[in-house]
Amino acid sequence: MNIYDKKSVHCSRCDRFIGEIDCDAVVFLPQCGKCANPMPEGDDKVQYIVGKFNKNPKNLVPIDTFA
Repeated sequence: MNIYDKKSVHCSRCDRFIGEIDCDAVVFLPQCGKCANPMPEGDDKVQYIVGKFNKNPKNLVPIDTFA
């Protein structure tokens, strides 16, 4: 087997290149890292940032809720 016995694998959702596999291998619905874990990374860190820099959680309440 040489390096030319490979085929490229693309994500089934976004068509992003994932890697190469042997020609005789079979893969069903391959997914890249972003499609396999659709949870946005930014939302994970929001609670940590709010808890670290804002010691008083009452400051996060919108102003119009007191009316």
